[in-house]
This record gives sequence, structure tokens and C-alpha cells, in this order.
Amino acid sequence: MMKLEFSAGVCILLLGGLLSHAAPKTNQAASSAMSWPKDLSTDSKEKITIYQPQVESLENNTVTARAAFKLTKDGKDSYGSMLLKANTLIDKDNDTVTLETLKVTDLQIPEEKIKRTDFIRSLDKALNDKKHVLPYHNMVASLDLHSIDKRKKSPELKNDPPQIIFATRPSLLIMISGEPTLGPSGKEKSIERVVNTSALILHDKDKGFYLWALGKWFTAPQVTGPFMPSKSSPSSKFVMVKDDLIKAKTVDPLEGRTADGKTIYPPGVMPQIFIATKPTELLQSEGEPKFSTVEKTGLLYVSNSPNSIFLQSSSQNYYTLISGRWFEAKSLQGPWKFATAKDLPKEFAKIPVTSPVAEVLVSVPGTPQAKEALITSQIPQTAQVPRNMKPKNLKCDGDIKWQKISSSSLQYAENCNTPLLMVNPNLYYIVQDGVWFNSNKSNGPWEVSIAVPEQIYQIPTSSPLYYVTYVRIYGTSADNVIVGYTPGYHGTFVSADGTIVYGTGYSYPTYTSTTAWYPPPSTYGFGVGYGWGYEEGFFMGFSMGALMYPWGWGSCCWGPTYVNINVTNVYHNWGEHTVITGAGGHGMAVNTIGNTKFARGLDSNKVYAGHDGSVYRRNGKGDWSKYNGPNTWDPVKKPDNIQNLERTHEARTPPENMRQPSNMQRTPGGESNFLRGGMRAGGGFHGGGFRR
Repeated sequence: MMKLEFSAGVCILLLGGLLSHAAPKTNQAASSAMSWPKDLSTDSKEKITIYQPQVESLENNTVTARAAFKLTKDGKDSYGSMLLKANTLIDKDNDTVTLETLKVTDLQIPEEKIKRTDFIRSLDKALNDKKHVLPYHNMVASLDLHSIDKRKKSPELKNDPPQIIFATRPSLLIMISGEPTLGPSGKEKSIERVVNTSALILHDKDKGFYLWALGKWFTAPQVTGPFMPSKSSPSSKFVMVKDDLIKAKTVDPLEGRTADGKTIYPPGVMPQIFIATKPTELLQSEGEPKFSTVEKTGLLYVSNSPNSIFLQSSSQNYYTLISGRWFEAKSLQGPWKFATAKDLPKEFAKIPVTSPVAEVLVSVPGTPQAKEALITSQIPQTAQVPRNMKPKNLKCDGDIKWQKISSSSLQYAENCNTPLLMVNPNLYYIVQDGVWFNSNKSNGPWEVSIAVPEQIYQIPTSSPLYYVTYVRIYGTSADNVIVGYTPGYHGTFVSADGTIVYGTGYSYPTYTSTTAWYPPPSTYGFGVGYGWGYEEGFFMGFSMGALMYPWGWGSCCWGPTYVNINVTNVYHNWGEHTVITGAGGHGMAVNTIGNTKFARGLDSNKVYAGHDGSVYRRNGKGDWSKYNGPNTWDPVKKPDNIQNLERTHEARTPPENMRQPSNMQRTPGGESNFLRGGMRAGGGFHGGGFRR
């Protein structure tokens, strides 16, 4: 079986039915790679203890990090710091960053007898004799916005409001990609299916339209509704068609259940169904809106809604958050308009992190939560893939139909299930699950790319293939290629206001025939939003009532309740990979993050390198001291210095609970699932015809 190499660890989060792994494997090498500090030996028999590096900057997949070290020579200890550059394999869902090809670029050590050039050469060799793994969350905590490569500008996004429906009863939104197109449903010739939707809508000219959702049949005289629960079951032909299409994962069964199998609607309640053929979002409340105060602000929020809906007391303006964008209106019935950062009341930035609505802080410009999301959105998920790997399941609906990409010499195939680009008649590229392939023919044979033409990265946001510009190639060897992608590949972009948003805002044309549907990425219609939790940080969620799989963007984001877009790893879709867990030993403390264990000597990883190259130590009482020469540690007394050092210490300390969303659920457990924001039906639909 084909093997991919990732940085070590065990998956923390799986998307329901989409990703799978090999069983965890524990070995001593993995334990050593994750253990800090590390003891190294030079050719001259010097003993060097390296403390966990602190990442200071990231460019593509190359990090600059600073690490403190202890040199033991002739029975005496001395301390110094080094500046490192290293290539990385970043595996977000395993919370690991593997350092490769390390190079010492600067060295600071008070001892004058050390020959710097020889010592640096010895360090380089000793460092590259072992594998080194850092926790990914430590790297994120160490970085700031100034340390991220900013050569890629914020894209030109559209922020026109979609059609926004507000309902005061449980409701369900069904999206159709453009005007409905009917095509064959399978073996039953008398029954047609609406092709350009992931929902199952069947048609019999004598019996109208049937929709399968929530484990029931709904019927309507027209494809756009109104759909009502069917008073009687349709014929067995409909049932056979439904069973066949669901089994083939051609359609989404829209089960409407939480990850633990509970229905998202109150018992006995049948939701109202809305059918939309253009960008639409659904806001809803359980009965007339009820308002609760947001502590320490002049804001109220609708407490009986799964959506983020606010009312500013002073202006009586409503604000809602959709796909990471703020919209405002004088009435919940609209009309709505886009609210820029300067339009957003300052009270939003004052929402306490312990508030039931704290998840919106990730979408409030300037907040620490928004800054964290910006940082993580720029960090790539990387993998090492074999050069002999081949793409899979590439399909086109008949002869390829090429469409020109504006402001470019490139063309793309509109009727294929995988992004296919023509650079010229003798050079073609596809991207599949985060890997580029190229060929001199549009139908292959394909080989893993070792480079991608720059004009591909100039594809504008007005093109439905813009998202492929977030997939990169970072390096090659004789047998492998280092590849990676940032969350833009899944539709998460940085807005001009300095927050992350979902989708480009463009409404792209869709390709549909009677036998195939290849939808472009869509911004609206799926209740997509971002959240922030006090413990788990930045994640992605879906509002209740939008049960459909988001179209486009590759293999994202079908899952239960929420999806941590920051750690989703599509490279698992290629097959088995090496998984290593850390094993603790005698005298070791083991910190567990998900199922990943990071072992370290008890109280032995408390030495740090400052940005100025100085070495600091923290004792068990939280007191700091600075190394000033052999056996000399002087207390750090300046509050500003201590604050910066504590921030460095906190970045290294593993959180007690990661990636288990707490703020997604606004109401006590006894209330209905309807009120629980972010609910999604589990499943596994990633059906035929969707762009990968």
C-alpha cells in the first residue's frame, strides 16, 4: 500500500466518515523525537543539551527558531542560545511539526574559549543526526502576525449579502445549484432526479416531487416547494432509487442528527423547508426572538437561536455573522447590508471570553482571537508524497469543455470532477487532495509535479479555481516531493478587515448536464461560520438548519457538529501513513494532547532563549533568572521582561484540553438540540462529481 510520511503523532480530530488512519504505532524513535530537552554529543565528545526551540518566523515551510542549550565540558556547565533554520513537515491534526535539515545561523555563548565556527559545525551535525518534533500548538502560540510570510496579499473578495431568510420556527434550507436540472435517477426510467443538488429530490410526472430528508419523505407540486410531509409512502420504486443513491453516496441523506445520534429538532417538530436556487442563508429562532444581555457591553443576543444574531441597544440595529462576514439591518426581515470593520460597533471587541457568544470574537477585527485565526490560516499543512503516486477517479462529462480564466492565458475544464488546468497545449496540471500533478496531455498519464508555473498562482478570485492557488510545492528529493496547503484550499480566506472569512463571495457558474454535476465553490447556503473557544481556540462550525455538505473546495468539510478547519488533513485521503506516539519512561512526565504524548524530563524543559539571544530559566515558583556566565543566574525584575517571558513559557505549556468545542453549545443540556449552535448531521457523503 502506498505510504505517505507525516510528522509524528496520532490524529486528534477525524471528520465523520471522511478520514481514516492506520492504527497508532509506538516506538522509541518517536518518543525521542517528541522529548525535550534533548541530549546530543559532538565528535569531540562534548555533551550538549538542547531545550525546546521557540519558533520566531515561518516562510512557506521553513521556520526560524531560537533554542537555548547547555554545554557540558570537563564537568562544567555553560549556557548559550542558537538561531536555527529548518524545513518542516507540519501535520496539524496530529499537532506536530517535524524539523528537517536544521542549520545553525547564529550562536550566542558567553564563554570566550569556544571556537564558534567549529562549534557551529559540530552542532549542525549533531542536530541532523536525530529527528526533532515540536507540538504544532506551541508553534502557533510562539508566532505573531509580523512573523508570518505576508507575500500573498488578501484576496479581492465580494461581500454582497445573500438572500437572508429569517424564520421563527425550526426550518431547513435545501440548496439547488442554479435552476433545477432533471436527469435519470438510475434503473427506474420513469423517475427523474434533480441532478444539481446534493439533496435527494425525485420526480414522477404523475406524482410531483419527492424530497428525502430527516428520515422521511416530503412531497411538493413544484421542485421549489412548498414541501410538506408525505401523507403516504411513495411506491417501492422511489424507495429502491433512494436506497441505491444513498448507498452509492451520490446524494446526501440529510439525516439531521448530532454526532451522538440525536435529532437536532425537538421531538414531534417537523421543520419548515425552504428551497433556494441562488445564494441564500437561513436564520431562525424557536418562536419569537428572545434576547439576553452580553455582559459588559450594550449588546443583546437572540438566545433562542442557533445563529449569531445581535441587537445593539443604542442604535437598535441588528447584526448577524454569516460565513465570517458581518451584516446589519434595521429588522430581522432585512434588507441586510455588509458591515465593514469600521461599521461594527466597538462593543463586539469587549465580549468576554467566557460569554456564551464568545465564539464570534474570532470574527471581530483586532481581537486576540481574530489574530490567532489569521496566524493559523497562514500555516500550511504539509506532507511528503512519493513521486510515483498517481491521481485517482479523474472523470469528465464527455469531451473536455475549456473555459478561459480572466486576466490569464490559462484555461480550465468546466466539466471535470477534478480541477484541470491547461497552461498550453502541451502542458496540463491537476490538483487532487493537496497534490499537484502534470502531464503533456489532458488525459494523462500524470506524474507528481516538482514545480508549478507562476501564472497558476495568479488565478484571480473571480475564477472558481482560485482556491487551488493555496496548494504549494516546498521541496523535492529523488523519491519524494514536499507539498502543502493553507486553509484557503478549503475556502478560508483573509479579508481586508483582518479577519478570516469563508468563501470568495462570488457566485460562480455551475456545470450541469442530465448526467453530471460539477459544482463550483459556494460561499453561502451551508451555515458556515468560525468559532473560538476559551480552551480549544479557532475552529469551524455549521449552523443548524443548513445540513448540506459545502460544495467545492476539495474534500472539505463533512463532519459532525463542527470541523476544525485549522487541522483538517486531506493528505490522509491518499492512504496509510506512519503514525508514532511518544512513550514516557523513568523520570519522565508525559503531556497528552488528544492521543499524542509529548514526553520530557520532569522540570527539565524550563530553560528558554530570549529574542535577544539571552538565556533564561524559570523555577517551580514562577521566578525568572537570566544566565550571565558560569554559575551565574541573576533574577529578572522588570515587569515587562517577566510578562514577555511568561508568554514564552505559556506558549510551550500544553493546554489541558484541546479542540473540544465548549462555546458551540449555548444552552443547558436539558434544552432542545435546536438551540445548540453549530450542529451538523454526521455522515460521510463526499459524493461523485464534486471537485476534489
